[in-house]
Amino acid sequence: MTAEIFWRGFRSECKALTEVLCIAFLVWVLPWRLAFRALRFMTRFTFFSAPATHSAGTQLLKHGYTTPNAERLFSLHRLVDMADYFLTLKYGDGWSGKYCQVSGLVPAESTVGSKGILFITFHYGQGFWALRYLRDRGLPVAWLHAPPPKNAPFGQKFAGWMGRRRIHQVTTLCGSPAIPVGGSVARMKARLLDERLPVMAMPDAPLQAGQSSVPVVFLGKPARIPAGTIRMAIQVGAPVVVYTMAVDPVDGHRRLHFEPPLRESTPEALAQRLCDHLQSAIERDPTAWHVWPWADGFFDTQPQAAPE
Repeated sequence: MTAEIFWRGFRSECKALTEVLCIAFLVWVLPWRLAFRALRFMTRFTFFSAPATHSAGTQLLKHGYTTPNAERLFSLHRLVDMADYFLTLKYGDGWSGKYCQVSGLVPAESTVGSKGILFITFHYGQGFWALRYLRDRGLPVAWLHAPPPKNAPFGQKFAGWMGRRRIHQVTTLCGSPAIPVGGSVARMKARLLDERLPVMAMPDAPLQAGQSSVPVVFLGKPARIPAGTIRMAIQVGAPVVVYTMAVDPVDGHRRLHFEPPLRESTPEALAQRLCDHLQSAIERDPTAWHVWPWADGFFDTQPQAAPE
C-alpha cells in the first residue's frame, strides 16, 4: 500500500467515524426536534455530503427534475437515515406515535387469504420506523438484502462494520431473520406459502451483469428492473403491498404511506405497477431516492436471459 492510498483510506475512515459520532451525539443528547435542526444545519457543509451527492444531482437534472437546494436535501435524507439507527435504539412507540404519520390502506394481518404478504418498498427515504410499525401490528417481515462484505478494504472498514450493525438492528425491528440474496427465491416462497408470513424486498436496484430482468417504462424511458422477486410473486400468487416512508424536510416527521394490494397476472404488469409507484414517490420528493447516482443502470435495455 502506497502512502497516498493509505492517507486516502485514513481520511475516508475518519470521515465516516466523525459523521456517525456527530449523529449519535445529537440523537442521544437532544430531543428529536432540536437534533433534526442540527442535522439540517450540518447539510451546509460538504464534509457531511456523500461522495456520490454531486452525481445524484446531475442525474436528477438529466431526468427532468429541478429541486432547489437538491444537494443539501440529498444529504439531509442520508443523515436522517443514519440517525434512525440510533433513534430506534433510544425510542419506542411513544416517539413513533408523535413523529410518524401513517396513511393509506394498512394491512390488518400478515396474510391475505392463505398466503403471506410480499411488501415492496424502495431505496427511498428512511425505512427503520416502518419496519417497527409493521412488527408491532403483527407483520414481522423477513427482509431480502445483500450483506456487506465481511472484509472491506481500508477506507471502508468502519462503514462496513456500521452496515452490519444496521442490518442487525433491521432484523430486530422486523422481528424476523433477514433473507440474504443467493438462494433467496426458494426461501421467500417457503415463507410466503408454507409459513404464511410476510417478506419485504426492494426491487429498485440497477441490474448486474447477467441478471434476469423485466422491461418497464421508468422516468419516461424504456428500462429494465431485476426480475427474480417479481417473477416469484407471480408464481406463488402472493399479494403485493407497496409502501414508502420518508422524512419531511421541514419538520422532521416521517410520512409512511401504504398502497392497496396489487394482484397482477404477469411479471411485466407487476413490474410496471411497481415502477409507477416508485415514480410517484420520486415526484413527491426527488431527493429522497438514494439510487440517483446509479440511475443509468436501469436504462440498459438489452434483454437478459431468463433464470433456469
